[in-house]
Order: sequence, then structure tokens, then C-alpha cells
Amino acid sequence: MLYRKFRNDDPPHLFELCRRAEMGRGAARPDSIHAFEVAVYSLPYFDPEGLIIAEDDGKVVGFVHAGFGFSEDLNSLDYSQGVICWLVVSADQHRSGIGKELIQRAEQYLLDRGAKTLQAGQSRYCDPFYFGLYGGARCSGFLKSDEKAEPFLLSVGYEPVDETDVFQRDLTNTRDPMNIKLMNIRRKTELVVAEQPDEATKWWLTHFGNIESMYFSLVEKSSKTRIASLTILGLDHFIGRWGERVIGLVDVQVIPSHRGQGYGTTLVVESLRRLKSDFITRAEVHVSKQHASALKAIGTAGFKQIDTAIVYRKAIPEVN
Repeated sequence: MLYRKFRNDDPPHLFELCRRAEMGRGAARPDSIHAFEVAVYSLPYFDPEGLIIAEDDGKVVGFVHAGFGFSEDLNSLDYSQGVICWLVVSADQHRSGIGKELIQRAEQYLLDRGAKTLQAGQSRYCDPFYFGLYGGARCSGFLKSDEKAEPFLLSVGYEPVDETDVFQRDLTNTRDPMNIKLMNIRRKTELVVAEQPDEATKWWLTHFGNIESMYFSLVEKSSKTRIASLTILGLDHFIGRWGERVIGLVDVQVIPSHRGQGYGTTLVVESLRRLKSDFITRAEVHVSKQHASALKAIGTAGFKQIDTAIVYRKAIPEVN
């Protein structure tokens, strides 16, 4: 078995490997290699050393991809945050030790470049690659529906540390919620649509700049203050997996002074109402179990939980 870094002739082989792998409902089935070009290889921080290939007699049988989280201002990488973004091994090579060897090599790559933490499964702002290709609306960890992920990660020393629930809403027959509180908010605010935020960060641009997306803001009419915002993207790479066209709601934010008052629900409902059509039948959003107010807002907006994503962490041995 040969283990090596990524080469320019690898994309077709990795594409076919991913299409054959069975990773559950959360793995997209794109029609072409271009989807991986946009979400992986063309990104300005892509490092061939971090994409490690397992090759058996000239045939690519597995790979692991390691990367880093973003800085606090979301404009550069934070090399102290190491993350295993994706691991795929051919079905006929399972339990052969390839996955374990790939993980160990990925961990060494991250440690050699200054990682102070090691996590498996991407999370909010620690998600450099595969946006729109794994997880659905965003990369929030390895999904429970990806049944082989957790047993393997536990076997190589990772432990679950955070969970994010995945919600979907049927847009074809779900009625919009309405009460006095939401009606008052609608009267005081307006929905503003733009191609991108006024001051788009490098995180936003690398994730949404080259894909179909729209930026929605809920703005107070009297003061023109932006109270809440979100980005909506098309999840067309999942049509082959889910059999319908779904949109993802990402990075839903409400300013601290207005949280828990219905503004998040109003933003979500009004944004979906604007986008309703015969072609879009479902919407998806991910919410951390730690965000009680966001979970309540999503439930009020008519979303139902369908899956859970888990982030895993591994302790780094101390060096004497």
C-alpha cells in the first residue's frame, strides 16, 4: 500500500471513490468533478499535503483530508485548530487498516503545522472544505445516519464532544406560523435581499462566493438596524441522493439584544416565503443542541428534526 499526497491527476479517481462509497443520506451525489473543484481543490488555502491518498497497485482505494479552522475574524486560517474533514475508504478495503493509517498520517500533518486541538468532523467556522457536498446545509460533524463513522472514530481514539441537530421543513404543505408577536415584528421590520454581506469575510466568500446563494437580512424600518441575517444556498448536489430540490439555511444570526423574541423565526419564515416555488420543495437548517433559543425558533418555524451531526475530539499526548 502506498500513501502519498494529492496529485493533479487524482480528482477523477477521488470523485468515483466518493460516488461508490456508502455514507448515508448526508453525502451528496454531484454530477461532475466540478463540484469538488469548487468546494475543495480551487480554494486558496488548499494544501496538497493535507489530502493524503491510499493507493493499492496503482488504484486509489482511500483518502483522508485534513485542514484548519478559521480565525476569530473569519479572514484567515487558525492553524491551532486541526480538523479531519473527510475520510473515505473503498468498501472492499474496510477493516484492512487503511482508515487507521490515513487518520494517523492526517493527525501528523496537522500537528506538524501547529495544531493544538484535533477534531474529526467539521463544525461551524472549522469547516474549510466540502461545503455543500457532505452534511446537507452545512458541515456540522459526522452524521448519525452515516452509521460506520462513529464506531471507526471511537476505535482510533476520538470521543464525541458536540452535537448539532439537522432539521428540514416541507415547503409544499407546511403552513407558515402566525401569532400576534410575529405579526408585530413583520410590521416593524422589512426583509432585505442581497448577493452578499456588506463586509463579506473570507470564510463567507470561500464558502458562498462561487455557488448559488442569497443573503437575507431582517432590518428594523425605523432605525435601519440589521437585526437578523442568514444565507440561503441551493443544495442541488443532493438531488441525486434525496430526489428533490432542497435549499439550505446557513449562518442564521440574531443580534444579542433581540434573541428569543421571535426575530429569528420571522426571518426564516419570511425568507422561505420569498423563495417558495414549484421547484423548491424542502428547506434544511442545522442548529447546535447548545442554542436553546435557536432550537425554539426553528421549531416554531415548522422544521422537524431528521438527523444529528456529531463532532469528535482527540486528546493530543503531552511531549516531555
